[in-house]
Order: sequence, then C-alpha cells, then structure tokens
Amino acid sequence: MGLHWKRGALALAAMATLGVTNSVAASELGKVTMSVVPSTSSAVLYVARDNGYFDKHGLEVEIVEFTSGAEAERAMVAGAVDMGGGGVGSTLIMANQGIEATNVVLFQDKPIFTLVTSSAFDVQPGDFQALKGKNIGISSPGSLTDLFLRIALRDAGLDPDTDVTIVATGGLAAHLPALQAGRVDAQMTWEPSTVTITHENAGKIFMDLRTDDVPENLQNLLGSSLQVTDDWLNASDENLAKAKAAARAIAEAGRDIKADPALMVGTLEKIFPNVTAELLTEIAEIEAAAYNPVITQEAIAHMNDVYVEAGLIAQPVAFEDLVDPRLSAEWE
Repeated sequence: MGLHWKRGALALAAMATLGVTNSVAASELGKVTMSVVPSTSSAVLYVARDNGYFDKHGLEVEIVEFTSGAEAERAMVAGAVDMGGGGVGSTLIMANQGIEATNVVLFQDKPIFTLVTSSAFDVQPGDFQALKGKNIGISSPGSLTDLFLRIALRDAGLDPDTDVTIVATGGLAAHLPALQAGRVDAQMTWEPSTVTITHENAGKIFMDLRTDDVPENLQNLLGSSLQVTDDWLNASDENLAKAKAAARAIAEAGRDIKADPALMVGTLEKIFPNVTAELLTEIAEIEAAAYNPVITQEAIAHMNDVYVEAGLIAQPVAFEDLVDPRLSAEWE
C-alpha cells in the first residue's frame, strides 16, 4: 500500500529535576497519543496514566477513544495517533495488507469477548448449528468482534457470509438495545455489557472467549495489545524511547492489576459511570487474571494457523515481524 506517514517528531519536554534520583522525570520523553476502545482490556492504559506508571517512565499520554477496534487501528495507521490499542491478530492482517506494525506490549493473553444469545432465543450454549439463519451482532466490520465471530463460525462448520447474517450494531452501548429490540438473535460483546445483559435477563452467555471452554481454534488466541507502525517506531530514537517506556509502564500496571484486581475498579468506574460498583468489582475479578504483557512465539504460530485456515490472512507472519526485541526486552 502507498501509505504516507505524516508524523512530526514531538519536542522533548524540558523539566527541572532537582532532587530526583533513580526515576525518570514526568514528561521527560514528551507526549504520545494512543487510540483505544474503552474496555476492560484497555483499562490498563487508564490505570497506567492515572496512577503514575507513565509518569514514572517519563511519558505523557493522551488517550483518544473510539467505539471500535477497527477505527482505533485505522487512526494509528493513518497517523492520526502515535500508538493504537487493538487485537494482536489485527497485526497479522495488517502485515498481509502490506502494513508493517509492531506489538509494543500485550494487554491480556485472552480475548475479552463473549457471544450472548437473546433470552427469546432458546438455544444451548455452544450449539453453533442452532445459529444457522440467525442475525448476529458485531460492533463493526473488521473489528475484533467480527474476526472472532468468523473464526468461531468457521470452526463449527458454518459459513459466516451465507449461514448467518452479521449485523453491525455499533459500540458497546448499542448491544443490549439490539438484543432487546430483536434486531439480533445474538451479539458479540464485552464487559460491562456481558454482565449487564445477563443480570437483566436479556440474554445468556453462549460462548466466553475469556475461558478455556471454547473451540480448540479459539484457545490460545491473544487479546489486545498496544501497537505502532514500523515507520513511526523507526522514525527517530525518541519514538523508540517512547515505545520502550510505554511497554515498561503497561507491563508494570498489568502485573499489579493481576495481583490486585481492585486496582482497576476505580478506572472502570470512570470508563463506565452508569455501572454499579458491585458489578464492576465482579468484572475486575474476572478480567484481571488475563493481564500478561508477554507475546510468545507459540501463540503467534497458533494464531497464524487459525487465521490462515479461516481465510483471514493468505500468508503466515513471522514472529520477528510482529515483535521487536528492543520492546520485548521491556516486558519483564
């Protein structure tokens, strides 16, 4: 693709550091923008920003919110933001499209998504054949909800383009109304929509990608990561330093969340102000276990196999094309 990157180097912030030892002055490396979909996965970015993890490593972060992962990643590719949050699998797809992107650090080692079926639809969890002829909601075409749904359907022997009707219902707030209005029979969603839908008896969990109780091809599929284009990463030493700092900060914040899920509850309350603290605490306990900054060669090999078999990519992508050792060294 003839992509043109219009990225000016961000000026380094000058700061007096009197009395500061063994730490990096806040904003020493300057500012970066990160595109994300507000979610339990990207919550680690908010925790890192609001609790001083980025400051500790000299980085000022502006989070730019989008309603779907596809939009967030397009913003990164177009150069509208410096870094983008999105599915690791999307970097495989981008590589097959000629877009070179690197995973800076992993958020969670499992996808956050569930497939919930309407309470009006009498179906047993995991009975994919019963979905034939049904309308299934996703957030937007090309999003992770779309990709994971297609993998699951193909794994069950269904054709996503002919056996079901995939409906773009929009962002998180639209998922419950779509089920209640009968616009869809099932919806790919994530928290806090999953808990809200089930607690309001509007639907039940049909498939939960956060667990190991999923079809074999959906096991060991990594969740979301922070990503950069190779052009941006290699444009300057300053950009590399910013990416390394982001990797360190997010890895630290993720490990702390895993050890103490309560750390993310305050962040979730800001992201989802209309959800009760009780439900958010329940969500945090579920989601925290998946926080893990490390992307393994085994996981990438498995994802390559699944994505090629599903027709999502034509060629497997080398681990070295997705993970930069200069960044992976910061994960520990």
